[in-house]
Amino acid sequence: MNIEYIGRDAIIETDNVVFTYQVSEQPRDFYKLKQNDDNLDWNNAYNYIGDYIVYPYGCNDDLPDIIKKTVQTNYIAPGILKKKTQLLWGLGPALYKEKVTPTGIEREWIEDEDVMNWLESWDYLTYLTKCCVDFHHIEGVFSRYELTKGNRIGKNFIAKLVHCYADRNRLASKKESKSRDATHVVATDWSFNTANSLTDFKVYPLFDFTDPFKNRNSVLYSNMYSFCTDYYTVPDLYGSLEWLNRSTAIPLIFKALSKNSINLKYHIVSPQAFWDKKKVEIEESCSQRGIQYKDSMLLEYQKAFLEKMSVVLSGDENAGKYLHTTKSFTVDGTNLLEHGWEIRVIDQNIKDFVDAQIKLSERADYALSGALGVHTALGNVSVGGKSDSGSEQLYALKNYLLTGVDMPELIVMKAINYAIKANWPDKKIKLGFCHVAPEREQDVTESKRMKNQVA
Repeated sequence: MNIEYIGRDAIIETDNVVFTYQVSEQPRDFYKLKQNDDNLDWNNAYNYIGDYIVYPYGCNDDLPDIIKKTVQTNYIAPGILKKKTQLLWGLGPALYKEKVTPTGIEREWIEDEDVMNWLESWDYLTYLTKCCVDFHHIEGVFSRYELTKGNRIGKNFIAKLVHCYADRNRLASKKESKSRDATHVVATDWSFNTANSLTDFKVYPLFDFTDPFKNRNSVLYSNMYSFCTDYYTVPDLYGSLEWLNRSTAIPLIFKALSKNSINLKYHIVSPQAFWDKKKVEIEESCSQRGIQYKDSMLLEYQKAFLEKMSVVLSGDENAGKYLHTTKSFTVDGTNLLEHGWEIRVIDQNIKDFVDAQIKLSERADYALSGALGVHTALGNVSVGGKSDSGSEQLYALKNYLLTGVDMPELIVMKAINYAIKANWPDKKIKLGFCHVAPEREQDVTESKRMKNQVA
C-alpha cells in the first residue's frame, strides 16, 4: 500500500483500489483550529512563562503555523500573496517628503546621503521584504530596535532594525500588571519542540513612542487592527482557510484519476475531532512513558489506521464486510455540530465527477481572491484559464494602487519611519514604496511600449 500526503489530505493506493482521504472541519461553523476551539475571542486567553502573562496568537497559540501550512500546501494562495507583495513593492522603497498642494498631499522623492548610508548599513531591503511577506500572510509585523553602544553614555542612535518572525514572538505583560495592555514581547519556540523552550526565552519591552531611546532593545508590533480584538490581527486569510483546504484536496483526486483511471472508488472524510482526541491520547501516553511527543507519532498512527481501513474496502475476499462508524453531536449556541466519519462511493461517471471538482476549484480560487482583496485580473484567476483583457487588468491595477497600497505601506514602514524620525528629528523624511501610475499602451510612445522592451 502506498500513501501520499498533501497537507493533511492523502491518497491511498492498494493493489486493486484507490481512495482519497481528507480531514474535515465542522461544516456549519467557523474554521476550527482544534476541537471546541472555534472562538475568535482571544482576549481572555492567557499563557504563563516565567514572570509574564503571554497572550496567545490564536485559540491554540498556533495561528501563524496554521496559516503557513495551509497556504504553502495550496496551489494558488502563495502566488496571489506574492503578487500582493510585488504590487506593494512597486519600484522599491525610496525616501520622500510630503508637501501640501491645492490638489492634495503629494510626495517629493528625495535623496539623503545620511539616511541612505544608515539604511544600507543593516540591509534594509531584506528587512522590508520579510515585513511585506509577513503582512500579507498575517497582517502584522514584529520589528526589533537595536541601539548603538553610545546609548550608554547618552549618545542616542538607533543602529538597526531586525525582522522578528511571527511564529516566535508573542505579546505579553508582567504578572503583577493590573492593565490589560501588552507591555512586552516574549520570544521563544512556541511549538515547544525544543527542550529549552520554557526556560531559554527572551523578553523585550515594547517600543516606547514617547521615548524611543528608553530601552537599548525593544520591539514594535505594527498591525492592521481587527474589530474587538485587543492584541493580534485576525487576518483576511482566516475566513478562507476552509476554501483553501478544499482546493488543496482536489489535485489529489485528479492525481488518482490520472494514475488509476476509474479505480478511484471511495472518498473518505474524517472529523477533525477524532484526530484531536487521538493526539491527546498519544500525548498522555508519551507523558506516562517519559518520552517527548512528536507530530510524526500521530502521522504513524494515521497511516496504520488507513491500512486497516484499506483492508476492509478492498479485495473480493472482503465481500460482506462492513465498516462501523459513529456520529456524535455538540451544541454550540443555536448550532448542532455533527462529528462523524463519512465514506462516499464515487460514481464512476468520471466526466460529471471531474466537472464538479473543477467547478469547486474555480469557486475556491474566486473566494480566495475576494478574501485577499486582489482582483482576479491581477491574481491570474480567470475563467477557463483565459487571460483577462488589457483594459480590465489596467483598471484593476489602477484601482488597487489607489485603494490597496497606502494602509499596508503604513504598517510595513511604521517601525522604520519611527527610527528615521528618532535619529534625524529635523529632517522630516519618510521611507515609502515608489509606484508609477500605469498607462494604456496607446498612450505610450512606440519605443516604450511593452512589446518593444528588451528583457
